[in-house]
Amino acid sequence: MDDLVGLAVIVILVVVAGAICGLIALVQLNGLKQEVAVLRAKITHLQTHKSISQSEPQSEASTAQAALSRSEPIDHKAQPNLTSQNASPPVINQPSAPPKKAKPAKASAIELLFNKLRAGFEQNWMTWIGAIALAFGGIFLAKYSLEAGLLSPVMRLSLGGLFGLGLIAAAAYLHHKRIIFEGFNNYIPAALASGGFITCFALTLLAYSSYDMLSPTVAFFALAIIAISASAMALRLGPLLAVLGIIGAYSVPIWVSTGSGNLFALLMYVGFVSLSAALVAHKVQRIWLWYLLWAGHIGWYLVGFTLLKANTVWLMGMFALLSIIGLIAIPRLGLKLNVREHRPHSLKRLLKVLPDHLLLLAFIAPLIFTMLISHFDMQWQTIGVLSIVLILFLVLKNSRWDIWQGVALVISTLLVIGAERTHLSPNLFDDALFIFKNEYGLGLLLGLLLTAFGLYYGKKQIKRLAFHVTGAFSAFVMIATLYTLIPNSALSTAYPLWAVVLFVVAAILIKCAQHLAQHNTTLFQRFTYWVGANANITLAITMLLSDSGLTIALAVQVLLISLLIKRYSVPMPHWPIKALVAALLLRLTLSPWTPSYDALTVFGLHWSIVVYPLCIALFFAAARCFKASQLKVWLEGAALHCLALFITTETSYQLVGHYPQFDSLNFYEQILLTCNWLALGCVYLHRSKLAGTLAKLYQVAGFVLAGLAGLFAIKTLLDDNPLFESLYIGELPIFNWLLLLWLVPAGLTLWLAKLIKPIKAKATPFILAVAGGFVLLAINSFIRQYWQGPYIYLSKGASNAELYSYSVIWLILGAGTVIFGHLKNQLLIQKVGLGLLAAVIVKVFLIDMANLEGLLKALSFIGLGLSLVGLSWLFQKLRSRANPV
Repeated sequence: MDDLVGLAVIVILVVVAGAICGLIALVQLNGLKQEVAVLRAKITHLQTHKSISQSEPQSEASTAQAALSRSEPIDHKAQPNLTSQNASPPVINQPSAPPKKAKPAKASAIELLFNKLRAGFEQNWMTWIGAIALAFGGIFLAKYSLEAGLLSPVMRLSLGGLFGLGLIAAAAYLHHKRIIFEGFNNYIPAALASGGFITCFALTLLAYSSYDMLSPTVAFFALAIIAISASAMALRLGPLLAVLGIIGAYSVPIWVSTGSGNLFALLMYVGFVSLSAALVAHKVQRIWLWYLLWAGHIGWYLVGFTLLKANTVWLMGMFALLSIIGLIAIPRLGLKLNVREHRPHSLKRLLKVLPDHLLLLAFIAPLIFTMLISHFDMQWQTIGVLSIVLILFLVLKNSRWDIWQGVALVISTLLVIGAERTHLSPNLFDDALFIFKNEYGLGLLLGLLLTAFGLYYGKKQIKRLAFHVTGAFSAFVMIATLYTLIPNSALSTAYPLWAVVLFVVAAILIKCAQHLAQHNTTLFQRFTYWVGANANITLAITMLLSDSGLTIALAVQVLLISLLIKRYSVPMPHWPIKALVAALLLRLTLSPWTPSYDALTVFGLHWSIVVYPLCIALFFAAARCFKASQLKVWLEGAALHCLALFITTETSYQLVGHYPQFDSLNFYEQILLTCNWLALGCVYLHRSKLAGTLAKLYQVAGFVLAGLAGLFAIKTLLDDNPLFESLYIGELPIFNWLLLLWLVPAGLTLWLAKLIKPIKAKATPFILAVAGGFVLLAINSFIRQYWQGPYIYLSKGASNAELYSYSVIWLILGAGTVIFGHLKNQLLIQKVGLGLLAAVIVKVFLIDMANLEGLLKALSFIGLGLSLVGLSWLFQKLRSRANPV
């Protein structure tokens, strides 16, 4: 019973899908008929308008001739007017033009599609309902005969089979006799045939599942024959049966399973069904039939991996390769693969070759992934090599698949990685010839073969850039892969051979670039060889260095590419350089927190002291190669990022001996990070003014850095404040940790306020207030450090001399602020200075003079009075000069 319900669901889906496909075909036909009718109406209208315009001048000419024959007096001066009238009749003599009709509002695309589907259903609804009724009639007849027990099982199935065959025969007869139904609009015979095939399908399932009259093998082949027969009959009756046949054929292994897990039988069946379905889809010419075919074939291909065993690896590999030939190559190149295309295509066109790219990945990606997670052996190695050979063969046949050379290079790289993961053993490197064995020999061989392939066919077909790219970078990619896999202890053995290979390939590439310069080639082709040669030389030099050598080599490569672009004026797209720079910046960002870099040195120095400044210089030098380009901003931003990393990491390393650990920063690291990140945030905000389209990115980075610096400043003020805790700040006045703690952030905050003002003016007063707070803390702390020494916590108390020094210094600063405000005519600065003076006066009366007695108290008041009088006179003098009468 469950099988019948499931089959009924599939039948409904099949019939509905076929109905929709038929309606779409009908809608397309009706649309074409409407377009033809509109074109005919336009032609008739144009012909009618032309005949009217030709008849009007003839009538005017006949009227004039009649007037002359009657010898009517005609003014001699009027003759030119008459002639002009004959040439172009007056407007009043022309028939009035019909009023223009208002254009009806255009319906939406959804409304048009709904109207077309409704019209198609209204014309053929009886046909589709009849087909569904016939199908369910056959199913219910079989079900009723099963439940009622009216006839023997053989008779029941025989009568049902005769009913289904009768429907199929009737469909064939109608198609043969009724010529009006020929073509893809042959709905009635197709509906009858679909009901007949579904009935036969259901009866076969009943005979297998309910009566046990058929063995799994017989039922499997019977269902397959029914499904394939439906597909074959679809060649005559149209797409509806093709849908039924393809879905039915691919679903047979679901309904009938022998339980043996025979992968060979499954793949043979799927291959046979796909072959017949491909013939039907090619004949019927419906693209959605190919979609069904691809879905069914790839679906069972993926299921096959669940049945994979060690002795069936070759079976899955050969099935994948034959699928590529059958579903991609043959439809494009013909059955004999003799349709060739060698025209060069742009990268944009190569990327848009669909569905070829997706189908290739659908077959290759699961195969390679399974290889990587399985035990690598000779079977997988053979399949990988055969897939590379097949891909390169297809590239030679059709230039639209040139980008597949990159897929071949990726497969080669993954083959080497898979072999390394399996064959890795501690005794492998004892033999000096290991560089010719296992993954090392395989990688070197594949790199050289792909290089030779690219160079040879690049010379024969110069305009196909993909060959040049393969020849220029294959050896580099494969040796770079081996370089990342080999342990440092064995590199000294492999380096001489790899360096020789890289230098030889680089020399060949330089020679090829010079050779291409003598021919009618593009700059991109020559540029590819120059970049490939530089890459090989850079990799050879990198192997001599430590782990940071690869970083330096990549940065040098960025500079060399930029110099080549500048020298040869190559209109190269920016994204390859941006991708290389992004990868390099990611490496530079993660390196300080990578364990292998902790004790790494370059030329006897810690690696970050050498690598970061060198990368900064290389990026700035590369940016100078692009005068007015977005890439210049990108490279300058990369240099600034390296500067940020250098300042952030190296200051902490020199201070505490390790890179910042953000969950356990000490007092001094917090001070450094606050200054560093606040300064870098200001630099990024300043760069945003010149960054063009990257301005938003620079602004976000600047705000983030400034915000992080603010968080560290708050944490230092509340938790690690030297005014509250016993923290060592240094012996020297001014040039101690207080300088970086509050005074430097004060200056940077003022700069930040200036930078933020054009972006968000409302935040400027708040930032200025923060800067003022930093200045206040810095000056008071400097004064206290002068009197108290390296520890300035407040619980130590303060002497009278220290208290007086606060008053004197702030009195001078307040007066200077007021004077500066007058000179600059800035009212806000003047108010700040007056506020400082008022605070000093309050302090003097409440604190400084509170403990004085006798002559000292009198002299203090006299001195304060004289100071205020002198300041008042000075302010009046400045005001009179600023505003002369």
